[in-house]
Amino acid sequence: MRISDEVKRHVDFMHMNLLDPAKTSLLSAVDVVMCRNVIIYFDLTTKKRVMATFHDKLRPGGFLLLGHSESLINVTSDFELKHLTHDLVYRRPVPGEEKEDAWHALANVGIAEAERSEPE
Repeated sequence: MRISDEVKRHVDFMHMNLLDPAKTSLLSAVDVVMCRNVIIYFDLTTKKRVMATFHDKLRPGGFLLLGHSESLINVTSDFELKHLTHDLVYRRPVPGEEKEDAWHALANVGIAEAERSEPE
């Protein structure tokens, strides 16, 4: 599939070291982060750090696209899980629209368990 020139004018594609605060601080607010099949290679502490950066850089209502084998269930509950026709995506909530649902309840339990089992 080819991306039209009209779309390309509105999109920035880049490679970035997600663990380098000097680089990530240069990003302005974004609508979508596509980070597929990357966080599966990180330990829990690093996943939390990267997800905090994504949350900070995504505009409210912005989307985070991860790989099919990646989940935030034990990492963070800062994102909403959205069901699309053929996929699941995460979304940064819009202030005032947050709601507690089964996914967030399960995520919060998983996060608490993961924090208790982390070595100090």
